[in-house]
Amino acid sequence: MTTTTTTTTSTAAEEFAGLRNAPVIQRRWVTVATGGHVGGVFWHTQKPTVVLLHDAGSNARAWDDVLLALDRPAVALDLPGHGRSSRRGRGDYRPRRLAATLEETVRSFAPGGVPVIGTGFGALAAIALKAKFPRSAGRLVLIDALPGTLSPGLRLWPSPSPEFTSRDEAAVWLEERGATGAARTAELETEQAADGTWSWRHHLGSLPADAPTALDDETLWEQLAAVSAPLLVRTEGGPLDAVSLDRFRAQAPDGDIVTVHPDPQALADVLRPLTH
Repeated sequence: MTTTTTTTTSTAAEEFAGLRNAPVIQRRWVTVATGGHVGGVFWHTQKPTVVLLHDAGSNARAWDDVLLALDRPAVALDLPGHGRSSRRGRGDYRPRRLAATLEETVRSFAPGGVPVIGTGFGALAAIALKAKFPRSAGRLVLIDALPGTLSPGLRLWPSPSPEFTSRDEAAVWLEERGATGAARTAELETEQAADGTWSWRHHLGSLPADAPTALDDETLWEQLAAVSAPLLVRTEGGPLDAVSLDRFRAQAPDGDIVTVHPDPQALADVLRPLTH
């Protein structure tokens, strides 16, 4: 495993440059033994105190508002096949298949067992990482996601997804499918081809025909049950129902559940005590 020496200024740094006491935000990459590279957006210059994993079809920039409010050294990863991280040729992004790659990345970017925070698909990847490599990840924090709860969100990305004549057209497509934050998602998650068309940067919209598509792995409940003291953060009005919460209490009796208002500051306030 080799970490690249190239470090670039993240576009997030440009976006927040006008703020008083604007944070230093940089993008770095690590080359992993499983092939390709994984990118991370680093907030502040000290060793990261938390690692954050985004949802399917998103990228590390999804955490911008939370990390701005948190104001702690952190690294948000682009999951394999997302953002600026390498795609997998077979298109296999099942959470268990990502565990080894994420362990290499976390060990390089944030050694020492710092908390790993995941939302949506990133929460399942975090479970797989923590269960298989318990010493490489600190406390497991799941945000609005548990095994078996992701199907509605994943249906947003049919493969093949259409191409678009503009980012605005991509945003309209997302809005029609019930997505929130469509304009920002279209801005961050599309790239332009040589012929002028726009398509999704992430691989989920153009997976090979034989790629595994069952990304929501309900068998991860068994791995979650083996994790010590997981923290489940649910937002008011969020996707988790009473049945899922009861199952979490039964499967992880030493775990905690915290309910927060659906805004970045409230989530940052919950996460801050976990940082050191």
